Amino acid sequence: MILGEAIIQKLKASGIQTIFGVPGGGTSSDLLCTMDEHGIEFILTQHETTAAIMASVVGEMTQIPGVCIGDLGPGALSFSPGLAYAQLDRAPLLLLTDRYGNENVSYALRQNVSHHDSFSPITKLSSTLSTTNWNSMLNRGLKVALSPHYGPVHFDIPNDIVKQEVDSQIQPFDAQIPKAFPDEKSVQQAVEAIQQAKKPIIIAGLGINFGTGRQFSLLEAFVSQHHIPIFKTAKAKGAVSDDHPLSLGLFMGGKLEAPIMENCDLIIAVGLDPVELLPKKWTYPQRIVSISTTANLEEVYHADIEVSGNLENGLRSIHEKLADSNSQWQQESIDSYRQRVIDTLTVPTEGLTANQVVEVAQQVLPSDTLMTTDVGASKLIVTQLWKSVHPRSFFISNGLATMGFSFPAAMALQHLYPEKTVASLTGDGGFMMKLPEIATAVQNKWPVIMIVFSDQRLSLMDVKQKSKGYKKSVGNRFTAPNYVALAESFGANGWSADNEDDLKKAIQAAVKSDNRMPSIIEAKIDPSTYHKQFQAIRDL
Repeated sequence: MILGEAIIQKLKASGIQTIFGVPGGGTSSDLLCTMDEHGIEFILTQHETTAAIMASVVGEMTQIPGVCIGDLGPGALSFSPGLAYAQLDRAPLLLLTDRYGNENVSYALRQNVSHHDSFSPITKLSSTLSTTNWNSMLNRGLKVALSPHYGPVHFDIPNDIVKQEVDSQIQPFDAQIPKAFPDEKSVQQAVEAIQQAKKPIIIAGLGINFGTGRQFSLLEAFVSQHHIPIFKTAKAKGAVSDDHPLSLGLFMGGKLEAPIMENCDLIIAVGLDPVELLPKKWTYPQRIVSISTTANLEEVYHADIEVSGNLENGLRSIHEKLADSNSQWQQESIDSYRQRVIDTLTVPTEGLTANQVVEVAQQVLPSDTLMTTDVGASKLIVTQLWKSVHPRSFFISNGLATMGFSFPAAMALQHLYPEKTVASLTGDGGFMMKLPEIATAVQNKWPVIMIVFSDQRLSLMDVKQKSKGYKKSVGNRFTAPNYVALAESFGANGWSADNEDDLKKAIQAAVKSDNRMPSIIEAKIDPSTYHKQFQAIRDL
């Protein structure tokens, strides 16, 4: 068996069903032909970053590393934002790239850059496969990608060995990472702290998403039975339904949460990864009980009690030992806080607002919609107002916080779940970065619904410049395409709306469409509300 075939068979035996990428003429081209022979699907994207984000989202959902492949030099370097997403948003990812053969790698200059030097800061492991180490190194790579924190792994494959004969015995890869049980002493300390607290709150973070799925029902039972209100970070939306009576909505560590944070006396951090927190000093004085798969090594916040080990086991151990809590939270206080958030973010204006776009989308789209969003001004409104009622149903880049995430993420989800409704609420700045991927969605018949907040500017930069006292914003405006004509030129569906009625009709038409084509819906919004909204949400 030749190396290229052995690699593909190894990946297939490890549960890999799809590989994303932009191939070159070297190793990646050989792997493509071998994939076709062995039943692994290859999806061509218009840019390498798209491939890496799609593979990362597949890894997040399946908890088997997503895989992407690409060329050497500029092709490899173009994966960098996607690798950084996987690193900071904790997604298991495997990248395979071409490399010059051993005879030329130190001699050639054209397109010759060190992938390892480039990728070391944004991967957990970057190395090279050989005819003798390929089996064990792939095992190592897959395990490293799936070890907390999940993240990206990269391997070069020299182009002079891909057709060389190798040992045909493929070592099996066991995707099961050992599930450590928490220390009994720390569990008991956590139980006592919760019992003593009169106004405890939970902040659930992205770490809650990794596990068998039983952690979500455990968390909901914990919240309900002990009457403990819960915040969720952006990547944990839906872990407990936003419609749950004890849901406090989004936590970002900003101004909106102050009424709750000033009145609580214990913080229970469940899978709260500091990578999602605002880049500022943690100022909350309350004691913290941390329940997490990983130890709190970063010390962005100090955990007084750490229940480390498998998160599901930790949550279950505390829940079973906690006979009762002394929570004195009144439902009226929680309801009042939730209404206050809505009222604070409601800013009157004559045009269509971002709030209205979210509200209309919520009314029309099915309750089990898989929703993605992008980074920018609209993100702060979407994350606050969109209600996620199911676990793993809301997707955002909140660690890297990269623009251009929402469209690739939506396509990856539609690929995994072809019968589900997948939609995106995205700013036009982020969407413009991924316009060519309309072709990818059309080619693969992915009926994603892209709802674009159209204001022809980088509104978050506009708000920040004004907040700094400048008389006018500079460098934030751009020309918008005719979104309807653009969509139709690719064979996609297109609508444009500047009021709630037309927007509602457009989303309804997109949901009812049966042509399996993506839908691009331009929502022409008035961005004038953003400045006041952001002053209420967080310090800029």
